[in-house]
Amino acid sequence: MNKRDTVKATLLEIVNEVAGPVEQLDEDQLLVDQLGLESLHLARLVAVLELELDTDPFSADVPITSVRTVGDLLQAYDPVVLPRLGAGEPS
Repeated sequence: MNKRDTVKATLLEIVNEVAGPVEQLDEDQLLVDQLGLESLHLARLVAVLELELDTDPFSADVPITSVRTVGDLLQAYDPVVLPRLGAGEPS
């Protein structure tokens, strides 16, 4: 499973626990208003993803308050999911 799939699978697992069965997530779905997540669920999601992906984009890179949709969440993890070319190479 690639990292983008890990983010989506982890989110889907938590949404299914909170809101009942959901088969698919769309990038425009609102995490709180449409999927029923609350701040505690979002904190759990970030903690689980930090353990699985060994990173937390909200510690410095992205304000957590800017994440409102599934797409916002995926975009927050994009530096993790899709590393920039040349990242980590000596200059």
